[in-house]
Amino acid sequence: MTFSEETTWEGRPVRVTWLPGYRPQPHDSVTQVSGLCFTGDGHIVLVSQDGNTWSLPGGKPEGDETWEETLRREVAEEACAEVLDCRLLGAQRVEGLTPEPYDQLRFRARVGLHPFRPAFETRYRKVFAVEDYARVLPWGAGAIGQALLRQALDP
Repeated sequence: MTFSEETTWEGRPVRVTWLPGYRPQPHDSVTQVSGLCFTGDGHIVLVSQDGNTWSLPGGKPEGDETWEETLRREVAEEACAEVLDCRLLGAQRVEGLTPEPYDQLRFRARVGLHPFRPAFETRYRKVFAVEDYARVLPWGAGAIGQALLRQALDP
């Protein structure tokens, strides 16, 4: 089900629309690819720059990478983890920050953790129980955050 939320990002009002199952074309404006990354025992892997504000591992596509290649690279760089398998859940369309809307892709991934050696912008990695998702992610309790989690947990 597609639905939108009005919120504030960077001090400006934006509209964020969840598009489940959306598969962008290579020419579409995708500014971020990130994943709900689950360990083998069902915990969610999150990353942080400061140890207080947590986010999903992910980042910007580089060069001619596919969306899945971007996810694999970013998860390796930020979380020191290997994506064992993944599936695209959909896109979050953002309107209001830039003249043109852009998409942020969300994947569900099963990952294997390697020893954590922060080498990029991420300084912390932590695994959380699924029950903590809404508490530790700033947007996790919202309608889109909850829809994303439900979709990621659906086999």
